[in-house]
Amino acid sequence: MHSNVTKLRAAEWLYRWNLSLSILGVAFTILTFLGVFTLVLGPVFARLGMSYLETSLVLAASVVLVIIGFGVFLDKVVKFWSAQATVGTVRNPYLVDMLYQKELLALIYVQRPVLRTIRTLLDLEGAEAATKGQLLADLDRSIAKVERVIEEKRWPVEPREKVY
Repeated sequence: MHSNVTKLRAAEWLYRWNLSLSILGVAFTILTFLGVFTLVLGPVFARLGMSYLETSLVLAASVVLVIIGFGVFLDKVVKFWSAQATVGTVRNPYLVDMLYQKELLALIYVQRPVLRTIRTLLDLEGAEAATKGQLLADLDRSIAKVERVIEEKRWPVEPREKVY
């Protein structure tokens, strides 16, 4: 048992180390770019009346704009991360249709009783017939889905429920 806990802690720390190095790598790359190009472009911008500080601020602003612009381009136009999001969520059965214990317990002890109570109250109240009929049909469909999920301990994702 102690060996597994030690391995788990070592894996956690290696993961944290890797994340820290990747963030530091980006920061040092940006700082290196700013330092080198401030020295290279400083004399060129000095002819325009800009100091080295102003040159580095212009370069920093351009780096931020390029990073944000490139990220937005990859996300919105190329949809670069959509495949990663799909693989990480839709194709991972433990994130989409398999229920965690806490989710199942929330369905059993919170959602199902609330849905049944709302349905009973709507049935008793004197609501308009058309509105009441639609609300009752929606609630019956929801209750049936929750009941099925509780029995199967899975949430089957319908095509209309896909969010990616």
